[in-house]
Order: sequence, then structure tokens, then C-alpha cells
Amino acid sequence: MTLASHIDFLTAFAERHFTGDPSRDDMIRLKLEHSLRVLDNGERILDGEGIDGHTATLARLATLYHDTGRFPQLAIYGTFKDQDSVNHARLGVLTLRSLDLPCGIAPDDWRTIRLAVAQHNVKTIRDSLPEPAGLITKVVRDADKLDILKVMIEFFSGELNDPTITHGFKEIPGQYSDRIYDAVMAEEPGDYRDIKCANDFKLLIAGWIYDFNFASAISIASRRGLIERIFSFLPKDKKIQYLEEKINKFIHYNAA
Repeated sequence: MTLASHIDFLTAFAERHFTGDPSRDDMIRLKLEHSLRVLDNGERILDGEGIDGHTATLARLATLYHDTGRFPQLAIYGTFKDQDSVNHARLGVLTLRSLDLPCGIAPDDWRTIRLAVAQHNVKTIRDSLPEPAGLITKVVRDADKLDILKVMIEFFSGELNDPTITHGFKEIPGQYSDRIYDAVMAEEPGDYRDIKCANDFKLLIAGWIYDFNFASAISIASRRGLIERIFSFLPKDKKIQYLEEKINKFIHYNAA
């Protein structure tokens, strides 16, 4: 089956979760559109890294299906917040196992795709992941982060009006957590449990630049001005300016 048939399948699956409630249906559309953009980001990363053949085919499907669990998550729990419901990646794996998916993909390949789906939202990828699942998972994670940054920018700029995007964290002008700041300065992943306000969320996702696996993903983030835009929504104090300069140097030396 072609990639287009899988896109049609996921679209139909997502639309099965429409209820007629405009706000709820918009949330479903948001995640479907996100899935399609992550697929597009994934294809750009694959091209940039020269990854092709069967591995690229599986990576495209993994990017497309990575958020399959979001649709039943909203239907069952009424939220996209994993802390208040269920791990959407694990639910995605269970959902993919239960669906009558398009034919043409071998069972072992579906297992590889499901493994990438399961690992796409973990804090740190397991070192023991077999290949090509490890490589595919890295493509999914980078492609996903690129689009989440885009969506966050649209929210903080006022283009989107959906507080669930940032899990309800409030804007407190001038404030941010030292723990989040220090983690990003140390090039370490911040802990969501340390987030107290919207600026913490912005800092945490700015630090994602250090978590990208591919130089081409860093280049895409740079060309789109994603990190620059995130910093434009943060306080303009000396600590933030120093962090921005540090990240800009990292981008300069690590982009493809």
C-alpha cells in the first residue's frame, strides 16, 4: 500500500472520533494536522540525512502514526494531558495493535513502528533499542519536536487560543524556575515536574535544541527561526540573554 493510503486510513480513524462538539472536534483536527506535519518534517530529515530504502519507509509510517493514541485518549479521558489520563504513546501502541491496518507491511515491521511510537515521548531513548528501531525513533522524536515548537510559537504569539497546548501553565511576567534554567544551561532535559509557569515551559522547549539527534533537524529549526521566536517570548534579563547566546553558538556549530 502507498503512503497516501496510510494517510487516508489515519484521517478516517481520527474523524471517527468527531462528536459534533466544535471545541472537541477542533482538538481532534489539531492532532491530525500535527501528525501530517510531523510526517513532512520526518521526510525532510530523512532527505537531509540521506536515509532511504526500507528504513525510510518505516520511518515515514512511524512519524505518521506516532500520535495515534491521542484520538482515543481524548475520547476516553477528555484531555491530552498524560498526567491526568494515560501515556498517549503506550495507548498508541495498544491502538495500533487493535486496528485493521492497511496491508503490505510485514508483522516485524509493524513491531518496529510500534516500538518507535512507544519511545517517541520518553525522556531519554533506551540505549538497547535494536536497529532500525533506534534510528527511526530518533527521526520521529526530532520531527515531532520541530512541529511542537511551531505550535508553541503560534500559541504564545496569539495565533492559537488553546491553553491546553501548554497544559494550563499561566503567564507570570519576568518569572521562571532556576531548576529549569539550570537544566537547559547544562544542556540537560528539564523536568516537567519543575514547571511552575509559562516561561518555564518556554525555557524547557528552547532546550530541546540539545536533544535533537540529527544535524538536519537543527538546521530546520534554525531556518524556521523556531528557537529565536521562543526566546522572543521570554524575559530580556541577562541570564536569558546569556542562554540565548550559548544556544545560538550551539546551533552555529552543529547545524548541517
